[in-house]
Amino acid sequence: MENFNIRTEFILEKFQFDHNFIIPSVKNMNVVSVINIYESMRDFFPKYQENNQEIILAPRLEDILDNFDALLLDAFGVLNIGSSLIPGITKTLEKARQKNITLLVVTNGASNNTFKKRDQLASLGLEFSNDEIISSRETAEIFLSLNQPEGPLGVLGNVGNNFKIPNLSCFELEQDLDMFDEMNSFILLGTLHWDTVWQEILFNSLNANPRPLFVANPDLIAPHEKNFSMEPAYYVSHLIKNGIHLPFWLGKPFPTIFELAINRLNELSGRYIPLSRIGMVGDTLHTDVLGANSFGLKSILMTKHGLFKNTDVGSVIRKTNISPDYIVESP
Repeated sequence: MENFNIRTEFILEKFQFDHNFIIPSVKNMNVVSVINIYESMRDFFPKYQENNQEIILAPRLEDILDNFDALLLDAFGVLNIGSSLIPGITKTLEKARQKNITLLVVTNGASNNTFKKRDQLASLGLEFSNDEIISSRETAEIFLSLNQPEGPLGVLGNVGNNFKIPNLSCFELEQDLDMFDEMNSFILLGTLHWDTVWQEILFNSLNANPRPLFVANPDLIAPHEKNFSMEPAYYVSHLIKNGIHLPFWLGKPFPTIFELAINRLNELSGRYIPLSRIGMVGDTLHTDVLGANSFGLKSILMTKHGLFKNTDVGSVIRKTNISPDYIVESP
């Protein structure tokens, strides 16, 4: 666990977007907008050695299972879209288990705890144990337990169980808006109930008194059947553009969640699995694929159901220069 001890003091850093950088309104967000915002944030994303090998194309994830001993599975866009199961995913996961492939859900969803995520997936017909799910919320809990900021910590966007860190005072700010300025740091878990009021209060508090902001979910959007939901990174990008210091990110594509995932895979399988035999299956280039590439895992982009549904993926790969090892359409 020593790998998670990163710093004892959290140094606030500034980041300047390009002068002409525009963040579209919620109603105008589309795939192009998402890619443009992620690209503007690349300077503080993990770096990786570009892969010059040819991308392997396959119709289904099922067709490439023999290349892996373990799979990390994104949730939205891979397992489900909103409240709907991705067609074919149940069969493919059953086949993977029959081949003794270790499975682990790795999600940036942080509003709820792992038990809630397990129950949500079970309601769709996907059975995972608690140990087979790692969320960026769990990553945040472990990271902040080992790298504690000075308390109290203001908790934003929590749904369900309280967010607790041993020996650190955590205050659920939904209970009392007047407590914002009493906090020495903040963590943003989710934006399910976020609005302009919350955004303005957080901005004014951080602008008047810069303090660490931990963001458990670096996603800009999450795909649903007919639209996108705006996720924490979308609102945080507005903060950064308006002069707030960079947050501390704790989900994909950043390394802490991948370190935790690899440790968990080895525990679940009872052996060391080479990184080259671990595939990260996701629907985004900038979180799933870039994160996997930077960590030395094999990256698998699924294109038919998530962010890149009905999109020319090749043009996006050329624009971003983020290349997955494999592209599959569906499970």
